Amino acid sequence: MTLRNRASVAAAVGVLIVVAAVSSVLYFFYAASLHSRVDATLVDAAQQASSITQRIKQSAGDSRSIPDFGRPVAVGSVEVQLFLGSVAVGQPTRFGPLDSRDVAVAEGAQPPFFADADDGGRQFRVYTAAMPGESGAGLVRTSRAADADDGALRSAALLLAGLTVGAAGLTYGAARLTAGRILRPIAELTATAEHITQTGDLAARLRSAGRGDGANDEVGRLSSSFDTMLAALHESVTAQRQLVADASHELRTPLTSLTTNLDLLEDGAGLADPQAPALVRAAREQAGELNQLITDLLDLARYRESAPHRETVRLDLLTDQAVRRLRQRMPHAVIDAELRPCLVHVDPAAIDHAVSNLVDNAIKWSPPGTPVRVVVEDGRVLVSDQGPGVAHEDLPRIFERFYRAPGARGMPGAGLGLAIVGSVAQANKGAVEVRTGPGGSTFILAFPPLRNAGEVPVGQQE
Repeated sequence: MTLRNRASVAAAVGVLIVVAAVSSVLYFFYAASLHSRVDATLVDAAQQASSITQRIKQSAGDSRSIPDFGRPVAVGSVEVQLFLGSVAVGQPTRFGPLDSRDVAVAEGAQPPFFADADDGGRQFRVYTAAMPGESGAGLVRTSRAADADDGALRSAALLLAGLTVGAAGLTYGAARLTAGRILRPIAELTATAEHITQTGDLAARLRSAGRGDGANDEVGRLSSSFDTMLAALHESVTAQRQLVADASHELRTPLTSLTTNLDLLEDGAGLADPQAPALVRAAREQAGELNQLITDLLDLARYRESAPHRETVRLDLLTDQAVRRLRQRMPHAVIDAELRPCLVHVDPAAIDHAVSNLVDNAIKWSPPGTPVRVVVEDGRVLVSDQGPGVAHEDLPRIFERFYRAPGARGMPGAGLGLAIVGSVAQANKGAVEVRTGPGGSTFILAFPPLRNAGEVPVGQQE
């Protein structure tokens, strides 16, 4: 059963239960009302005994016959039996002989009373009272069949049952129409998901996305979230495909050079060739480039996809360690450091890598002998060089993977260093920007600073 049918049936069943309960209450109230009116009808008929007697006498006088007061007289649905004059115990009636209580009522010694009687298996409601007028003038007995109102009750029951079923049917139809409109985005979502499953087309979007009607309800938010998830998934898959394509291109160049050098060693005089040492060194350099490229690719994937291991650390101490390693690796480089104590909540290893990449990039672009300046303050690392600056057209793309400005294509590297810096900043809730000009560039890696160690407990991990 579809969700639309289930919702419609649930609504119809709910209305059916409510209307059935109300109908039952109305039916029993109506039945009680009818039963209470029966006694009032019997009393009212008994009070008309005098006028009934007069009509019987008039009818007998017109026909010149003796009036028969013992025969029951019908007054609507009520039968009236008159006992004129004095009555005696044992006097026959339709519902059996009179008893002492009946005689006491006729004499005024007992009040009128109601009783249930049986006549040939049929139940009657009977009212016995003294004849209106003076005491001892006779007895009147009115009766009405107990099933006289069954037809009215049956009609009422059928009417209420019909209303109940009709209300449930109308509710089901209205619920189907309403549910069809409300659940249309879910049907579209299902169709889109099935389309994506069959075709792998992550560019598909819900047709209801962006509509104003119902955009703020749960179904609308579900549709928007689904489209957002599809967009993010499409972007991720596209980025992965681009990464594979770019990595394949970048890996091919050093692999080709390495293979060529090995072929030359194999085809020539081998290690006895005077050029063998140069070829071996070149092969080692190419292997080193491959190793560095693979390491950068793994780091880039790790910083972009996995949750960082974050803790409270001194940003100035992290930067100092990175600067010291670079000074040892590149003794010719001049690095001026101004490091002020600063607490941040970051991934130490990732920040160390990002700072090293920034300083290494500044050294690469600075003229020989010119200093690279590194400043740490207020949760920021500022790395400045005295190079030619970044061209205006290159600024939007310098943090992209494998992007290399035209002026950098003759330098070593694969264009992953600044991309790693951008990924590290994003993963650690930070930001990176560049200020550039003809006299050099300044890269700023910024994180929310902690004013004191109590803001985030030292050693806390995420």
